[in-house]
Amino acid sequence: SLRIPTGVLVAVTGVSGSGKSTLVQEVFVRQYRDCITFIDQSPAGSNARANIATYSGILNTIRDLFAAEHGVRPSLFSFNSEGACPECGGLGYIKVDMHFMSDVKMICDACEGRKFTLEVLQYTYQQKNINEILSLTIDEAITFFSNADINRRLDVLRKVGLEYVELGQTLDTLSGGESQRLKLASRLNRTNEFYVMDEPTSGLHFADIEKLVLLINELVDG
Repeated sequence: SLRIPTGVLVAVTGVSGSGKSTLVQEVFVRQYRDCITFIDQSPAGSNARANIATYSGILNTIRDLFAAEHGVRPSLFSFNSEGACPECGGLGYIKVDMHFMSDVKMICDACEGRKFTLEVLQYTYQQKNINEILSLTIDEAITFFSNADINRRLDVLRKVGLEYVELGQTLDTLSGGESQRLKLASRLNRTNEFYVMDEPTSGLHFADIEKLVLLINELVDG
């Protein structure tokens, strides 16, 4: 039997093979699944079309800003819709099947890896086109935008130590630790729950660990 106190940070430790994962993931999480936010190091997504901006929900707002600025449809600024480069379908690269070896990705000649049509790239918002905005890091984007909703979402990403990641970085290129922090950021606004994290500091630099610990302390205080 086990008692886990609430309102504090609890660490479950032990040697390899002692049953930590079985206890927490297969027993505790399953028993209280309705009130638990479980964050492991599995990929936040494996879709090459999903990126930081889409996952955090800010891309819709960015598209609306462009559309309002130029009086056009928001879908024009989506590389999954109207604005996509017709040659690569908005991926930014062409995948070459090598049969007995791994596929090779080659930068699309038509859009030069920018994913959008040349027509779409002519539109700018505060002197940047949609590709240039998606090339901004989280830190740079916070300085660039004055939109309260965008900056609120970006600030959460910065709090979890992802300030160096570009808005357009695809989810399939993130490390396990980055995926875990991204998922944590997307679930911070949930209330009345247990947060269960699987080795949240694994593979992190000491500076990133300090940021994560501060955030975890904020969660505990809340």
